[in-house]
Amino acid sequence: MEEKKVTVSVRDSQMDNIKAILLFLVALGHTLDVYKDVWNVNMYLMKYIYLFHMPLFAFITGYFTKNTEKARNFAIEKCLIPYILLQSLYVIMGKLMIHMGLANFNSGVFNGSLLVPSSAFYYLLAVFVWKLTAKEFMNLRHPFIISVALGLLVSVTKMQEFHMGYGAVFALLPFFVAGVLCDEKLLLRIRNSKKIFSILILGLCIIPAVKLPYSIHSVRSSYQTAGFSDIFGIGYRIIFYIIALLMGYAVISITSRKRNVFTHIGEASILVYAGSTFLAPHGYLILNKIFGFSKNNWINLITMMIYCIILIWVCAIPTFLKLYNWILSKINYILFKK
Repeated sequence: MEEKKVTVSVRDSQMDNIKAILLFLVALGHTLDVYKDVWNVNMYLMKYIYLFHMPLFAFITGYFTKNTEKARNFAIEKCLIPYILLQSLYVIMGKLMIHMGLANFNSGVFNGSLLVPSSAFYYLLAVFVWKLTAKEFMNLRHPFIISVALGLLVSVTKMQEFHMGYGAVFALLPFFVAGVLCDEKLLLRIRNSKKIFSILILGLCIIPAVKLPYSIHSVRSSYQTAGFSDIFGIGYRIIFYIIALLMGYAVISITSRKRNVFTHIGEASILVYAGSTFLAPHGYLILNKIFGFSKNNWINLITMMIYCIILIWVCAIPTFLKLYNWILSKINYILFKK
């Protein structure tokens, strides 16, 4: 009997559009983090973003990991090498920014390490682990149930430094597994679902963004570090999972499937993600130091949004992507046998 193969189109414009939205939210979330204690609106907006943006990223990563054999074969080349390159640059830049007094907001958690990243590049490390182990993990009888159990239990650990670097590998694993399990038929049903229902979900999720604790979304902190007991932490993690699944469903449902002016941003996702990590909020902090946007809360928020849109647009310029791919190809040429 021939094994049934699940195929996914090479370029899915809707998925690229969703990635473009998520990349904007990554940049905005990083920038809002600096000002979350200045104004409640900043805090609520950041909490709203964090309720779903990385879980949905993990789902999309899983959706495009149907060929688990290929994913494992290229995990080092496509994930680990970019992580080492980008994290090394981040460490250098981070130390420079702290030295210049431009990153005091996160200097306490900055970790100049490749093994235990404190940067947003933890996600590349998580993707590396997922793709390396996907074939074996998906051969389990109940991979989704096991992934949820791992995601709930990982934060019981008291080893916060480990959790900072690797907690997301397990905490976001259910969304990656859900993406692998999601076939085109199920995705089509989500896409064709009633838009008003999805809009209602996104509207109602403002409530948990306002009412629930700040740390509910934290996949990189142990329950103890987040200020929860293990029992309450697991309970909040379950709530977080449910909200993230609902919001991810809603975003997929309402996002356009047609190619548009933002689609190319999703096509250059790794470079845009890197640019957001390097320059959000650092670039904005420099501009704010010059122009004083933060003197007015509304002007500050609007300017942050404009800055993040420009940032991801510039990072997606094809010339930069070609340069990145060229550098990566040269590194891989040196490291790997052909």
